[in-house]
Amino acid sequence: MKKNIFQIIAVALAFTFLQACSPGGGLVANKRDAEFYNQFVNPTSDWPQAESRVAELKVLQINDVYNMRFALFENGKVYYQIDRLGNGNGTWVYENGAMSITATRPIFDMELTFSAAEKVGDKTVVRFVDRYGFNSAPVIFRNPEALKSKGVKPETLKEFKASDKNI
Repeated sequence: MKKNIFQIIAVALAFTFLQACSPGGGLVANKRDAEFYNQFVNPTSDWPQAESRVAELKVLQINDVYNMRFALFENGKVYYQIDRLGNGNGTWVYENGAMSITATRPIFDMELTFSAAEKVGDKTVVRFVDRYGFNSAPVIFRNPEALKSKGVKPETLKEFKASDKNI
């Protein structure tokens, strides 16, 4: 009897470990079709000026412990700004019902998964693993053109500080 209980516990632990270590395992909150994510994407023609025009672009923002913003483009490129880390470029793909962003920094690679927070509706969440473990944060979609068309002036983007540590 004790042997069976031990085997069941061992299998459960192994399954949990494998799921946690698999790429994207547990990072997708709710799968959606590609059309859901297309609303967040800017035209490729805006890509070359992303850094100087980020306030005019559609951006996905995280205003939690991690202050981040991401501008996605039709060509699969991403321009990002992360407070106390800096700016950079990466790539995004739609796969398995979610949007994955990857970018290489000097001392680590960033891998984030954006997915729907709920089965219906527009709420979005970002999930990733860093040196502190699993993180999940709500995402704010900022679309300046949509706001202007409603007569609303978009809020000024918070200015982020860059790190001098080259990380």
